[in-house]
Amino acid sequence: MPVAAPSKASLAEVALDLRRRGYVCVPLRRGGKHLDLAALGRKPIHLSFRNKRLKELAFTSVLYQLAQEPPDEHTLARWFRIDGCNLGLVCGVGGLAALDFDSPAIFQAWGDSNKALVTSTPICRTPKGYHVLLKCELPLISSSMHFGFRRAGHIKALGGYIACDPSTLYNGGAYRWLPGQSPATIDPQTVDSLADVGLHSVSPIKRIYDSLLGRGSFEDH
Repeated sequence: MPVAAPSKASLAEVALDLRRRGYVCVPLRRGGKHLDLAALGRKPIHLSFRNKRLKELAFTSVLYQLAQEPPDEHTLARWFRIDGCNLGLVCGVGGLAALDFDSPAIFQAWGDSNKALVTSTPICRTPKGYHVLLKCELPLISSSMHFGFRRAGHIKALGGYIACDPSTLYNGGAYRWLPGQSPATIDPQTVDSLADVGLHSVSPIKRIYDSLLGRGSFEDH
């Protein structure tokens, strides 16, 4: 699929425009797709210890908080005062979910079953696949994503984020919205649940197994 030309606006301008449309952006480290915790005013202690689990804990906790309490425009402008960073989009805000497809082939297979949807919701071409933005009536957490018996990528929701246009990686990879399908031009389509569009957080076999064992819920006491 063709991609749109990179935006000429500054990242601060892009972030502020998206904030007015109900999105929350975060700065990512230059040339990469990791959160820039220092720019957010948090201590990036995971960099000192090179600990992946510590990084995941830090990212998830910060992103969950931002989804619950989005920053004001003054705070957002301060985050993007340093040139050269990449742009991230916080998921979980207002039910926002991003379908992170690992490859064009898997995206195409899913898209063939959801043709109306893939032409009417924001979609970003990534270095390896596609990001599809939706809003879901059911609250979601970030997880793996399965289409039929295939692992298709990841669901980015509460506790998650995606890199987006105009982010560019050091290896030359880029993130670009498809023409006419950016969050600035169309709103994400709303679905009752991802099952309505053929996607699940686990494989069919595990869904049956978890259902038989009653996993996934708790008593409120």
